[in-house]
Amino acid sequence: MPRPKKLPTADAVKILHRRYYEGKPDRLAALEEARVNDDVARKIASMRTEAGLTQRQLAKLIGTTASVIC
Repeated sequence: MPRPKKLPTADAVKILHRRYYEGKPDRLAALEEARVNDDVARKIASMRTEAGLTQRQLAKLIGTTASVIC
């Protein structure tokens, strides 16, 4: 029995997902980790801004450097 043909798509995200992530659990796990890290970074940046702190000020408060906060 012949396999059904995949329908072509013009959606770049779907094409990239199929090419680089579909059937590759290691890559999917790394992608999910990157998404979680991005979410955390955005939340920290939002809270820092709401608190009226610069990156340098936040860094000093938590004992690191501004480049780490960047």
